[in-house]
Amino acid sequence: MTGIIKNMLLILLCLAGGTLLALILVPSELEQMRWEVSGMPESYPLEQKFRPILLLVLCYIPLLGALVYAMMGTMDRYMSRTFINYFLLCTAILLLIYMLADFTDNMERFRTRFDAPLRQALLFYASQIPMFLYQILPYTIMMGALWCLSKLCGSSELTGMLQSGRSLMRVCMPVFLYAALAAAAYGIFGFHWAPNGSLYRQMLLNQERVKDDQPAPIIYHSDAYARIWCVDRPATFQNPGEPMRDLTIEQFDKKETGKLLFQIKAERAVWDKANSTWTLFNAYTRQVTSTEERPPDEQYAKRLVLPLEEKPYQIIAPTQNNRIDAMGTSVLYNLIHSGAGSRLDRCRYRTEWHVRLARIFSCLVLVLLALPSAITFQRRSPMKGIGIAVLLAALMLFLYRVFPSLGESGHVQAWISAWIPNVIYLLIALYLIHKNLAHFSVAEWMRVKLNGAP
Repeated sequence: MTGIIKNMLLILLCLAGGTLLALILVPSELEQMRWEVSGMPESYPLEQKFRPILLLVLCYIPLLGALVYAMMGTMDRYMSRTFINYFLLCTAILLLIYMLADFTDNMERFRTRFDAPLRQALLFYASQIPMFLYQILPYTIMMGALWCLSKLCGSSELTGMLQSGRSLMRVCMPVFLYAALAAAAYGIFGFHWAPNGSLYRQMLLNQERVKDDQPAPIIYHSDAYARIWCVDRPATFQNPGEPMRDLTIEQFDKKETGKLLFQIKAERAVWDKANSTWTLFNAYTRQVTSTEERPPDEQYAKRLVLPLEEKPYQIIAPTQNNRIDAMGTSVLYNLIHSGAGSRLDRCRYRTEWHVRLARIFSCLVLVLLALPSAITFQRRSPMKGIGIAVLLAALMLFLYRVFPSLGESGHVQAWISAWIPNVIYLLIALYLIHKNLAHFSVAEWMRVKLNGAP
């Protein structure tokens, strides 16, 4: 009865925490979308509408884990608790080290650039958590599995579990299950919030090189609408609702490349998020005619309202010089299907798309690699296997640099270059299972039933 009460309390706690996070994060994300996604909310592309849905799923992943935990038996719950404790501990330690090291590098920047450096640092690193987690989660999942399995094996608890009649696969099933939930959270981070954190980081570093606390001038190419925005004093990334000052908008012909139709120069521009319109003040509109004999017409308007599709975040973000890791998955999807950019650009977009999918499954591949590295049924320390596993995980970072670069250059198909590291490490894991767990061949291990012997 006590166990049932504890399980119910855990479920209620996860439900309350997930609901509270959802009430805070989902409305904030919807408001953010109104500042950066073209058009009105009802016209948003389907891939952009996934953002609040995935954020809602992320809030309730702990609840799903608690429900699964409540339905498990005693042995599975013990294995789950051991893995989750070590996984969370590894994640917290590595995240803290990562953030402290980064803060040490940027401390002088916060001190000299902001009036409230501590507050700005806290806000900055809160926005960087998804990006940091996206970089470390596959390896903390593997480290948690290594720590969990080596501890159980060293205390002979794993041997006792196997003597109960369960197979090794069945005993380790809770580890794979919760690793899959962590991999799902990892994939959600990579959909938008990790790239957004990288983009925010770029903007902060860009602002540091500007004098008099003014953001750098921006030139934004809106390829979809054949427009160029030149803004001498743009709004900041932290306050996108501020006016854009001293700007020039050039409208080109969509059908005839390079043909300028008209040019607008304005003192400032303010975006109205309710109507998705731009209001330009003290605007001069210069119409470009098709004949050389007639001079261009120029008109002045103290206040000019235009239904331009661009939104503040699109203009503020340095899209034309932006690294691909700062592009959300929905943006990559649009670029791939629109055919925008050069051939090499399209290769880069496709490769990054497949890499983000492949890295989700790499979390499970690394757990499979941890299995033969941490478990030993002989009188020897598992430290050698753990050391090899850590070394292989570090080499995986190298492989995710080398093979995707082949896809980005167009020498290899994008999906092949993205999935090769997973295939290599899956084969290594199966080989180590066959070699280190001698009483299990690979074929027997794959054929084993969930409830007992092969």
